[in-house]
Amino acid sequence: MKSQGLIANTLILTIASFITRIIGMISIVYISNALGPEGMGLYQLIMSIYIMAVIFASAGISVSVSKLVAEELSQNNPQNAKRIMTTIFIFAGLLSSLISFILFSFAPQIATLFIKDARASLGLKALALSIPFMALSSCFKGYFYAVKTVLKPASADVLEQFVKLGLIILLVNLWAPKGLSYAYVAIGLAMTIGEMVSWSYMLAFYIGDQCRYQPSSKTPTSTKGIMFRILAIGLPVAAIAYIGSIFMSVENVLIPIGLKKFGTSPEASMSLYGMVKGMVLPILFFPAAFLTAFSTTLIPEIARANVLKHYKRVRYTTQRVLQFTFILSILIVSLFMNYSHEIGIVVYKNTQIGYILKTLALIVPFMYIEVVADGILKGLGEQVSCLRYSIIDSIFRVSMIYFLIPVKGISAFLSIMIISNILTSSLNFNRLLEVTKIDIELLKWIIKPALSAILAGILTKLLMRYLFTVPLTLLYELIIDIGLTTSLYLLLLFLAECLTLSDVDWLKKSLLPSKQQNAQKITCM
Repeated sequence: MKSQGLIANTLILTIASFITRIIGMISIVYISNALGPEGMGLYQLIMSIYIMAVIFASAGISVSVSKLVAEELSQNNPQNAKRIMTTIFIFAGLLSSLISFILFSFAPQIATLFIKDARASLGLKALALSIPFMALSSCFKGYFYAVKTVLKPASADVLEQFVKLGLIILLVNLWAPKGLSYAYVAIGLAMTIGEMVSWSYMLAFYIGDQCRYQPSSKTPTSTKGIMFRILAIGLPVAAIAYIGSIFMSVENVLIPIGLKKFGTSPEASMSLYGMVKGMVLPILFFPAAFLTAFSTTLIPEIARANVLKHYKRVRYTTQRVLQFTFILSILIVSLFMNYSHEIGIVVYKNTQIGYILKTLALIVPFMYIEVVADGILKGLGEQVSCLRYSIIDSIFRVSMIYFLIPVKGISAFLSIMIISNILTSSLNFNRLLEVTKIDIELLKWIIKPALSAILAGILTKLLMRYLFTVPLTLLYELIIDIGLTTSLYLLLLFLAECLTLSDVDWLKKSLLPSKQQNAQKITCM
């Protein structure tokens, strides 16, 4: 099978990501309607504990596999790639099983001490069962990203989300009337079964894929040497995730407490928290599917070019990715600023969501730049820098949440989110410029796109007011608004020469299958 190019892989992941995000949004909307704002707030606290456990069980695994396997195959050394997979399978299986056992066994104590609500206990137990399957799936994903066959993990993600959605609708509908405890168990079981299906699906592909590779004459690295390389890459990445998850859990506890001190009732505090974390942030990140896919495919791509000392290719790819990131993020800012009220009503039937969404819209470029900068830096082996910036940001967030939210309430929380995203994005972006030595085209990447986005928004409102006079439902009007604004924005970008035929040519070339076969094939197990 031929491996796809960078953009081909990115598009596959983007399509899959959009599908999974749409399904995920449907799940969140269904869950929020079933649980209510207060129940949604408690659900977010449960998920924060679960996510922290998942991070401790699997952080750094996919990145390590992706980077190391890509490096070995680029140097025609498939034996090492196979040994890497075997070693990390054993490591991930043991670690994830331990974390799963701890979360399952101590769920009542965690629910009482950290979440402050015993109703979370059974839900945590159900979620704990999914952790080993999720960790081992990360191994498979890293491998398929490295060999440029991303359709397999992408289709696994889509299958997983469909299974989860179907089971959530079925089980929550059956058990939610019995109380929140049963609703959380239903969600936990649905997620666990979804992870099991995804893991089984990728395992079948992985076993079949092993027959593709032929042995080489190179001497394989010892298991000890492989483990050292895995830890050298994985530990900084895992440390970033560990520290981030710990601080995030502290934040999740401090935010409702701070809102209560500000004078908000416990129910209102949990509702506000649920709206921001569980409803607004998924919308903000939803359009970033393309960039998340780019970040995922960039790690092995950049690692492969870097190990072969193709530095011009690294710089060129980085410049292109940043250019498209700025262009996309500026469009998303325009859409959120112009249609936040309509999005809040259409998606959640909630007018408060629109206000919060509009407030946070301006941080979208910083959020999206951080996503791609993080992926490129990890591909270049800059995990320690990412760790350092993560620690700085986490300390800042927790300190500000502790001191400001009791004084200023939800407005302080929103301000902290804005400043935090600007801080981390700036640090990662500055480091990326230092490492790659690229030049930023301020006029072409930022100023002209911003003016184009503003003009596209104005023209859309004028056209909708004077040309589209047929009464429409809010949903159809929103779809037309977004489609028209996007079309006008792209047209203006070409007129302003922010996008050119050379950009189109690069996309076409990147969509073609790679001429280089990742070489040597690993012998069948």
